[in-house]
Amino acid sequence: MISIGMIGADSTHTEAYASLVNLPTAPLYGRAKVIKLWGEDPAQAQAKAAQCQIPQVVATPAEAITGVDLVMICNRYGDDHTAPARLSLAAGVPTFVDKPFANDFAETRELVQLAAQKNVPLMSCSAVRYAVEMNELAARLPSFGALSCAMTSGPAAGDFPNPRARHPFFYGIHPVELLHTLLGPGAESVTTTRTARCDVGLVHYADGRQGTINLLQKSPSLYHGVVYGETGWAEINITNWKDFYVDTLARIITMAETGTPPYPIEWAVEVIGILTALLKSAENGGQPVRLDEL
Repeated sequence: MISIGMIGADSTHTEAYASLVNLPTAPLYGRAKVIKLWGEDPAQAQAKAAQCQIPQVVATPAEAITGVDLVMICNRYGDDHTAPARLSLAAGVPTFVDKPFANDFAETRELVQLAAQKNVPLMSCSAVRYAVEMNELAARLPSFGALSCAMTSGPAAGDFPNPRARHPFFYGIHPVELLHTLLGPGAESVTTTRTARCDVGLVHYADGRQGTINLLQKSPSLYHGVVYGETGWAEINITNWKDFYVDTLARIITMAETGTPPYPIEWAVEVIGILTALLKSAENGGQPVRLDEL
């Protein structure tokens, strides 16, 4: 059984993931167990440990990565991810970094380079990549022939009191992750049109594919997409908020078991690169931004 050290107790993802393996009736019970939890607020960490039957609440992130098979970094905000990820990767422990990978593209690349130097499995994604609806569509995508374009939409920022939820990576990561899951890798550049209501980014691919990402300032709670191929198309509307954690965590555990992430970590870098380029283009009046120049 894979033992997990979890860092971060301020996000609902902490209990969403821990409960899937620690509670006896949970779908992944027996495959892994969260045995340690660290959070900045000790009282909050103690409450979530009791809720999810996590046996140890530790005093430092360094303690959370000691004597475990897998580290999951689940702090709510991306600027809290890089420091504990450095610790975990330097210690040689397989690591999952929750969304967003980091709030800075340079820090994202730094973590990937460290993982490569240490030969440590590393994974990061938004759980929309493995949503139930996305898994069902993924099985059908090959029948659509060569893909031409896709469009995804979602909120630009989180509706939380903490101003850090206004950082565009916080919720913007979801529609970008969804686009990458639909079209795959290979983005070259992004051109963005910005208004007070939304950022609309056009993602250009070398082979002629085009992606459109709508980051909406005010919207209903949605993660929506449409994908078009030469012989078929489909619409996706992610509404099953509970179960998309299940397949994500199953793949994280498999990474710890096998030493192999479910997809190249460069894909996660590209997701952050697309989002970085989208925002940079918007800030520069809609000038195209190439990912290889970030």
